[in-house]
Amino acid sequence: MLERLLNFVRQVIHKVLPYKAIEQAEHIDTSLSPEMLTALDLWRDMYTNRAPWLAPDGMVSMNLASFVCSEIARQVLLEVTWDITGASPANGGGEAQPNARSEYLKAEFEKLFTNLREQLEKGCAAGGLSIKPYPKDGHIYFDFTPDWEMLPVAFGDQGELSEVIFQDTFQEGKTYYTRLERHQLVPEGVRITQRAFKSNNAQYTGTEIQLAEVPLWADLQPEVLVRTPDRGQMFGWYRVAMANTVDPTSPMGASVFSKAIDAIRESDKQYSRILWEYEGSELAIDVDPTVLRPVQGVLGPDGRPMMEVPQLNRRLFRGVNLGKDETYNVFSPAIRDGSLLNGLDTQLKLVEDLTGLSRGTLSNPNAEAKTATELKILKQRSYATIADNQKALERCLRDVVRAMDLYATLYNLAPAGDYQVSFTWDDSIITDSEQQMGERMTLVNTGLMSKKEFRMWYFNETEEQAQAALQGVLDEQMQTQQLLAALQGMTGGAEPGAEGDETIE
Repeated sequence: MLERLLNFVRQVIHKVLPYKAIEQAEHIDTSLSPEMLTALDLWRDMYTNRAPWLAPDGMVSMNLASFVCSEIARQVLLEVTWDITGASPANGGGEAQPNARSEYLKAEFEKLFTNLREQLEKGCAAGGLSIKPYPKDGHIYFDFTPDWEMLPVAFGDQGELSEVIFQDTFQEGKTYYTRLERHQLVPEGVRITQRAFKSNNAQYTGTEIQLAEVPLWADLQPEVLVRTPDRGQMFGWYRVAMANTVDPTSPMGASVFSKAIDAIRESDKQYSRILWEYEGSELAIDVDPTVLRPVQGVLGPDGRPMMEVPQLNRRLFRGVNLGKDETYNVFSPAIRDGSLLNGLDTQLKLVEDLTGLSRGTLSNPNAEAKTATELKILKQRSYATIADNQKALERCLRDVVRAMDLYATLYNLAPAGDYQVSFTWDDSIITDSEQQMGERMTLVNTGLMSKKEFRMWYFNETEEQAQAALQGVLDEQMQTQQLLAALQGMTGGAEPGAEGDETIE
C-alpha cells in the first residue's frame, strides 16, 4: 500500500512539474484549475491505455477510450470535401475565378489533410486541438497540439484563446532543449514571442539560451507582431462540441469520453471477469503424483522438478494428492459466459449513450432495432454528435486558412488576391444515399426538380458548373443525332439496326 502511494505521488509530481516549469519561466499563472489538470492527465492515460485501474496481474483494458476517439474522428472526416477558390465577382454574376493566392492556399492546405484524422483523434481525447500553420522555405507547414500539451493563459469574451503557450521539446544526447512559443492578442494584432531553454532533466525547462544556439530554431525571431485586421489568433483551435462537466466554468473542452469514465472502468472490470471465467474454466485433470514423472532440466515455481504425464499435455494434467484410491479426477466446470457477456453488453450500451455514439457501435448490434425507422432513430444521437463536431472543426479550419493567408502576405509567399473556402460534410451516418438518389430521380422525372438542381446536389457543383455540364451533354446529344441522320442518308434511309446491327443510342 505504501509503495502504491509513493508511485502515485511520483506520477502526480511528474505530470504537474511541466506546467509549473512553464509558469515559472514565463512568470504567469495558468487558467487551468486543479480539476482540469487532473482530468487532462487522466484522459491522456486512458487514451494511451494506461488507465489507473489497470494492473499487469489484474484488470485488463478493452481500449474503449481510444476506440471511441478513433470512431468519432473517422465519422467526422468521413468523405469531407473542401475547396479554396477565388472570390466571386462583385456584381454576383459568373463563376468565381481562381487566382494565384487561392491556388497557393489550396495547394498548401491540402497537405494538412494527410494526417488530420489521427491528429483529430488525439484532439477528441484531449478535449481540443490547435492547428498552427507556419511558413518555411516558401511553403506552409502545420503543428498539431492537443490540449494536454499546451498551456492556456487567458480567454476572450467568447471563450476563444486570447493567450496561450505552446511547448516544443527535443532531446540531443543527455540535453533537453525546450522552446516556448507564446501567442498573445494585443490591440495591434498578435504578439508572438519565442524563448529557448536547455536542461539535463526532462521535467524542467532549465537555463534560458539564445535561439541562435539551436540550429533548428536559429531562423526564429524572439518577438514578432503580426497585424491582423480581425484580431484573430494565428492558429485554429478545435474544441470538442460537448459541455465540460469537469470544470463547468472553464472554456476548455472536455474529452469525448469524459462522461463515460466510470462506464469504461466497469466495462474493463466486466471484460476481465469474462477472461478469468474462460481461464478458470479450462479443462484440467487432477492426477495422483505417482502417475507423473519429472521433466528433465525443468523446475517448477517451488524449485522442484516439473512433473508431467508421459507423452501427454503438461497444461492439461496437474499433480494433486487426491487422498483416495482413484488416480485422477476431471475438472470441467460449466462456463457462465452468457450472463457475463450480457452484463458487458449493458455496460457498452451505457458507454455508447454517454459518448454520443449510436447503439451497436460497441455493443451487440443484433440486439437492437431492425426496422428502417427504428434504425434511423437509433442513429440520431450519433448524427447530432458528429454534426456538432464537424461544425466545430470547420470553424477551426477556416481560422487556419485565414492565418495561412496572413503568412502568405507577410512573407510574400503568393501574390495578393481574394479567396473563399467551402466545406461539404458527409451525412451518410443517418441518410441512405441510394434512397436519396431514388427520391431525387423521381422528382426529376415528375418535373418537380430540374436536372441542374440534381447535378448541383449529386456532383456538389455550383450553379454555373451544372449549367455548363448540362450544355455539354446537350451538345453531345445534338452531335449524336446529326451522326445518326448522316448514317441514315448513307444507307438510303434504312433505320440503324434493321439488318441486325446494334442500335446506336
